[in-house]
Amino acid sequence: MTRLNFVYSVKWIFRIVLSGVLVLAGILKLQDNTALFETVAYITWLPVWLKFPIVDFLPYMEILLAVLLLLRWQEKVVLPLVGLIFLGFLGFSIYGTATGLEGDCGCFGELMDSTFGPAMIVRNTVLAGMAGFLFWQPVADESVSNEPAPEY
Repeated sequence: MTRLNFVYSVKWIFRIVLSGVLVLAGILKLQDNTALFETVAYITWLPVWLKFPIVDFLPYMEILLAVLLLLRWQEKVVLPLVGLIFLGFLGFSIYGTATGLEGDCGCFGELMDSTFGPAMIVRNTVLAGMAGFLFWQPVADESVSNEPAPEY
C-alpha cells in the first residue's frame, strides 16, 4: 500500500467515525434533549433567542451533516461545517470545564458519560483533529510511485 492509498484509507475511516458520532449524537438528542437543554440554559452569555434553535436544530444538523459527509456531497461546504461543529464541541467542552459546568452535557444521551472535564476535552480534541485531517489533500510523490492518485 502506498503512502497516498494509506492516507485516503485513513480519511475514509475518519469520515465513517465522524459520521457515526454525529448520527448517534443526533438521534440520542432527538430521543431526549433534556440534558442539552439544561446545559445550554446555563450559558449566561448566550442570548436566549439563540438557545432554543440550538436545542431544537442541533440534532437535525448533526444527522444531516453525517449523511452528507458520507455521501461526499458538496464537500466544499460540508467539510468546513463538520470542522466547525467539532471545533465548537471542543470549545464548549473547554468552556464548560473551565467555568465549572456540572452534569452531563447531553451529547450522547444516556449511552455514555459526557460530563465536563479532561476526558471530554480529549475526546473532542481527537474528533476535531479527525475532522481537520479530512481537509488534507496529499500530493502524489512521483519519485516514490508511478501509480495515479486514487479516487477519493
